[in-house]
Amino acid sequence: MAEKQYYDTINDRSVYKYILKSGKLDVGVVDHGARIDHLRFDGVDVALGFDSIKDYCDSATYAGATIGRVANRIAKGKFAINGKTYSLACNNGKNHLHGGNVGFDKRPFDVIEHTNDKIVMRYVSADGEEGYPGKLTLTVTFTIDGCKLHIGFTAESDADTLWCPTNHLYFNLDGAGSGTCLKNKLVINSDTITPVDEGLIPTGEKKAVDKTFDFRVMREIGEEYSSDELKATNGYDHNYILRGDDAVCEVNSDASGISMRLYTDLPCLQFYSGGAMRKCKGHDGLYDTWYGFCLEPQFAPNAINAEGFDKPILKKGEVKSYNIEYVFSRDNGRE
Repeated sequence: MAEKQYYDTINDRSVYKYILKSGKLDVGVVDHGARIDHLRFDGVDVALGFDSIKDYCDSATYAGATIGRVANRIAKGKFAINGKTYSLACNNGKNHLHGGNVGFDKRPFDVIEHTNDKIVMRYVSADGEEGYPGKLTLTVTFTIDGCKLHIGFTAESDADTLWCPTNHLYFNLDGAGSGTCLKNKLVINSDTITPVDEGLIPTGEKKAVDKTFDFRVMREIGEEYSSDELKATNGYDHNYILRGDDAVCEVNSDASGISMRLYTDLPCLQFYSGGAMRKCKGHDGLYDTWYGFCLEPQFAPNAINAEGFDKPILKKGEVKSYNIEYVFSRDNGRE
């Protein structure tokens, strides 16, 4: 069985962390928000985490959490299914973000199975929760195998609804708390981004990557930070349309020698380099702007309201699954 540790108490409910270990990989998963609290590879914690649920909420980062019902933004908090318009909370300026005021990141999950290498968590989202139609039953499975961490999401609804899950891990392969992530090197298997307006809602255009956004060849995250295009978002917060072949992306750290490859069957990837993060106390001391980056597999932001994009629709009675896998390695010449 996975090791079970008391983590915190919120709303009179005890919150626990479950520890999965396999070879060089050590992952802690908290049952509030189905959240990854630490992710250590070969002794290096490569994911930002916090010491309490309050610290997670106060940080406003969504760090490590399962996101839903819909990851990213829905313009003006409105969408229509079957001719009926639904209104959601606008918790990000004029738009809806990451499931609303109380998304899945702030919900208690039930642990229905845990072994040495697997944890299965479940949450039942009521019809009308945060404005979404349908009672949705979500299962999140965390599995480790050698140097691999796999996250599987499965959901079913009793009415047509929207569903687009992701995990909101913040990575720094130099080591969490070591400073900014801007020296981490990244490659993304994508030729196309979706340009956005001032509210970070895609304009509907699909644009070939230019110099600023081109990660088809590995380079440092911070290499183009002086560009005019990144000033508005204080770094990257952009959606890449994936090619869908081989690894979605790869990240390397010269400082630690750690590399990570990411695989998914979701169609897009939001790359966010932590530009909105402000000073907050984490496991490893104070975190600050650009201390971690996110690679969030998902559908395109606002896809339900835009032409030409895959729609995150879950039909009544349909069982649908999505997957994310992280594979780690380390240069043996590094310490």
